[in-house]
Amino acid sequence: MRFSVALFLLLTFSLIFIFINLHCKSTKCEESNNNMFVKKMKNFTKKKQRLCSNFRKTVPSLFNISICRTKNVDCKGKEIETYYPLGNCKEDTKLLYVNNYFHLKHFRKFTFTKFYRGNIFKRENNVISQNSHKNDKKIDILNQRKKKLHTFQQDNKNTFVNISKELQDEENLNEKKKKNIYMDSIFDDINKYINIEMYNSIYGNDIYNEMINLYVKRIIPKDYEQKYFLQPIDKSIIYQIDKYEDNIFEKLLKLEFKNNGILINNINKKYFEKKNIYRMIKILHYFPLLKIINNPTDLKKIKKKYLPLLSYELKMFLFFIINITGGHFSANLSLLDIEMVLLYIFNQPKDIVIYDIGHQSYVHKILTGRKLLFLSLRQNKGICGFLNIFESIYDKFGAGHSSTSLSAIQGMYEADWQVCRKSKNDFTTLRRNYYRYFIGQNDKSIMEEEPCNDLDKFHIAIIGDGGLTGGMALEALNYISFLNSKVLIIYNDNGQVSLPTNAFSISGNRPIGSISDHLHNFVIHNSSKGDINSSFNKKEPNIFENLNYDYVGVIDGNNTNDVINALMDIKNNKLKRATILHISTRKTSDYIMRKSPINIMHSIKKNEIFPFDLTSLDNKEVTTHEGELENIHFSDPSQNINVNIFSEETFTDVYTREMLKHLEIDRGSTVFVSPAMLGGSGLLKISEKYPNNVYDVGIAEQHAVTFSAAMATNKKVKVHLCIYSTFMQRAYDQIIHDLNLQKIPLTVIIGRSGLIGEDGATHQGIYDLTYLGVLNNASIISPSNSVDLKKALAFCQLEREEGAVFIRLPRINSLSSDYMKNHLNIDIEREEAQMVDIHHLRTSFWGHARVIQMSTSGVIGSGGSSGSGSGGRKRGAIFNMGSMLFNVVNAVREMEKDLQFSDHFSFSVIDMIFLNPMDEGMIDYVVGQNKHDYLVTYEDNTIGGFSTHFNNYLIEKNYIAAHNLQIHNIYLPNRPIEHATYQEQQQDAQVDQVSLVRRIKKFLMGSFT
Repeated sequence: MRFSVALFLLLTFSLIFIFINLHCKSTKCEESNNNMFVKKMKNFTKKKQRLCSNFRKTVPSLFNISICRTKNVDCKGKEIETYYPLGNCKEDTKLLYVNNYFHLKHFRKFTFTKFYRGNIFKRENNVISQNSHKNDKKIDILNQRKKKLHTFQQDNKNTFVNISKELQDEENLNEKKKKNIYMDSIFDDINKYINIEMYNSIYGNDIYNEMINLYVKRIIPKDYEQKYFLQPIDKSIIYQIDKYEDNIFEKLLKLEFKNNGILINNINKKYFEKKNIYRMIKILHYFPLLKIINNPTDLKKIKKKYLPLLSYELKMFLFFIINITGGHFSANLSLLDIEMVLLYIFNQPKDIVIYDIGHQSYVHKILTGRKLLFLSLRQNKGICGFLNIFESIYDKFGAGHSSTSLSAIQGMYEADWQVCRKSKNDFTTLRRNYYRYFIGQNDKSIMEEEPCNDLDKFHIAIIGDGGLTGGMALEALNYISFLNSKVLIIYNDNGQVSLPTNAFSISGNRPIGSISDHLHNFVIHNSSKGDINSSFNKKEPNIFENLNYDYVGVIDGNNTNDVINALMDIKNNKLKRATILHISTRKTSDYIMRKSPINIMHSIKKNEIFPFDLTSLDNKEVTTHEGELENIHFSDPSQNINVNIFSEETFTDVYTREMLKHLEIDRGSTVFVSPAMLGGSGLLKISEKYPNNVYDVGIAEQHAVTFSAAMATNKKVKVHLCIYSTFMQRAYDQIIHDLNLQKIPLTVIIGRSGLIGEDGATHQGIYDLTYLGVLNNASIISPSNSVDLKKALAFCQLEREEGAVFIRLPRINSLSSDYMKNHLNIDIEREEAQMVDIHHLRTSFWGHARVIQMSTSGVIGSGGSSGSGSGGRKRGAIFNMGSMLFNVVNAVREMEKDLQFSDHFSFSVIDMIFLNPMDEGMIDYVVGQNKHDYLVTYEDNTIGGFSTHFNNYLIEKNYIAAHNLQIHNIYLPNRPIEHATYQEQQQDAQVDQVSLVRRIKKFLMGSFT
């Protein structure tokens, strides 16, 4: 039966291709062999859309077809072509453009080869795709390179006349030189993501041909610096790297970094030692313009017409580097041209530029002297993934959370205005707006009399990507207008919700809220009238003009020339009042296309797109013989933790799965609210299946809390507010006033509590126990494992009078079943069965700690007493709060292996779970009845958290003096914990397993007499 089906499909496809071949020949028009046009498709079937769909989904997958084009062909006239990805195949498509050369002979060869291999309909994966390196396939790099060059040759025989010779030469290369082929192959694949044809239609043949020569053929003119730049560039010291000894070179390079405005003392010198600089030199070989641009001064020397080439290089550089380091990718495509042109036109850092969302500023960092350090992006003591005032003088204001830029830029403008007044000794002239507001005058002479009307610098803020959904931004927008602070606000309208959500807005592919709707519709309306690329056309009033702003737009923010023209005009004419430049951009740009969905490419994990080992850039040999890559190790420091401890599910995954179970039982039982964090909060799958149960309120944390609290007053609805720990800080007044004081039974799921990893200091979730612990009508739960998380969620579905419940979810994976059974002594099946028992949840779970192990014997051999004393072991109890319980358990196991140490001490381990209500009965038992001598607290929070509540209880009960207790509190340090891997941050804070053993031993031995 299976063979018959395969045979039928084979015959069907054969007939299709015979038809195609017969209808692709023309006696009137000369057509190149590499193009195939499917004509008169409606003769095939009356259902054109169905044919388009079938052809798109089936036939192209066999031959790696990636592009369609509509084409009006006139042998005697002109051709008008429109290119687009196959995923957007239109209903009225009459002609199909296939960018892979094939005919019946190729088809026959392909068919029989694949048939005998048993995978006739399986697509050959020879392009970069998400997680492609995870497949157990051998990749022949040299053959891939040959196939790609062959494809280029077929596409343009006149351009690639020497390809055959190049292929023959490559076959004769030794293994050392094949490393270059390996790199060439990677950049060939990266090029596949870019529709170079688009550059031809936008920037013309000259730029298009330059791109073909520089980035496809990789032919760099000998005099290319003179060709592309107005003036000679002062070369970096790295191009004399072999001239100096290591220590001398590092000193000279450090001086170069300082001259470029980098606060290099805050960067670990390992990132700019020779080994890493050699690696970066090899990478920059593929970027002829970028490699000699070291700072904005160099950038300003490039000829304006060639800025699109630099834009192209920046895209490739971002793709390659971010895949290695991890970080935000598509978020940076949206503002790439804006960031480049702002540095090209304005005089930064004198002119102040502030970005609202710091992870969109990678291009800004690259072009302000940090290019050579980009392999340290988001690495421990490397460059930050966000703007950081301690990293560069070009980073004027730190940006981690959204919607802050407008307040910041106005503050800086007003400070400069005050300094100007002071320098001119003028303290009498009132601002124009004050006259108009208080006196009712509107005389232009007032403005002319103002001594500091024109400051000698520009103040620019870039906001968008959902940033204007934040109330703080709207407050600043209002006050900037009122004071007429002459700042330039660039509004980036890219039709996406703001921060890294890994999801579209629940209401569609655009920001949430009526203001965003208004601006989005405004762009669509003007775009339909053909005004999208017209910088200064007079348009109908919009919200900005109604607020008394000068308005410029809408500009295509991904068109380098349009951006240059708009910003040059603003600079030359200066600002008369607060001004909005409205740009329309695309996160996907022309770059991601159909192979990499935006919800995946927003943030890339290390080696997620293609595998790459940095050691392949070193001078040693790279194993690529026989086309095999499996012997290369792709390391990830974040995975150094013992993999047997953790499951494949994160705590957020467990939350999502449990909520879907509840909704399957009762569809209307629970609703969910998120301030622009659907993906990271685990609500994406829920919103897809139950869209009416999910509210995405945008970047509006204050509104989210009060909105959710008000919904929860209706006890027929269970409301879950899903919010990151770091963003919950922004709504603290609402938490106290609107939620806690009214004892409203809202469930708050706190995502990313504890240490956060590479996002660093601005996103750490290490303060929530401190600021939530003071709430008297709230319960705070920190489950260390999935079983206790499930119990907490089951409890929250019950009717309750306890007020709000806050459940902390760390970013890490949950503990594995084996680890819970063997090390935490959890009977998973029995405890999960008890979750349906309401009485059990109320009496045995709520407010109770979990005993991992309890020391009940203080005896050595048979001669000791039943308690501590002569000949007996001292008892120590470790009270855990939060996600790092595994460190405590592993540390105790390690100490118990030290026989000399364990002869003197025995240990109890208690997972407290609840900060409020804290299990005071467990503390009473450990101290009063089981007579422990040493008490240690351990938590994933900074000072003022669990340890403070624990110590206060001991003092209140007079336990310390009455029982001669020794107390040691271990918590995260009260300082910013910068970007690094999760494991590195634990080590830096000295709360990892090794540090825990050392600290506990030191405490016990120092107190032992």
